Amino acid sequence: MNLGIISASRALVEESWKQPDKWEANLTSAEAMLARALIEVPGHVLASTCLGAVLCDQGEHKKAVSVLLRAVELGSTDRNTYFNLGVAKMNCGEDEEAMAFFRRAESLQPSRLSWEAYFDPQAH
Repeated sequence: MNLGIISASRALVEESWKQPDKWEANLTSAEAMLARALIEVPGHVLASTCLGAVLCDQGEHKKAVSVLLRAVELGSTDRNTYFNLGVAKMNCGEDEEAMAFFRRAESLQPSRLSWEAYFDPQAH
C-alpha cells in the first residue's frame, strides 16, 4: 500500500484541528482515502488504525470499534490502535473494556505514522 495515503489523511486531520471550518470535509476525505486503501489491501493494520482514529473523531464510535478490533486481530502492536479502541469503547459506554485497552496501550510504542483519536477524559 502507498504510505502517501496515510500521510495525506493525517495531513487532512491535522489541518482540521487548525481550521475547524474544514473539519467535516477533511475528515470525510480522510475516511474515504483510508477506506479505499483498505479495499486495496484489506489486512493493512496501519490503515485500519488510522481509519479508526478518523471514525472516532467523526463520532462514529461503533464503526471505529469494528475497524480497530480488526487491526488487533491482525496483530497490531501500535499503541495508537489500542488507545483509539479505548476511546471508541469509552464512547460506546463500554468503560471496563475501554480501560483494558487503555492499559494495553500503556505498554506499547506508537507508530510514527499513526495518531491518537481525540479524547477528553473529563467528558466521561
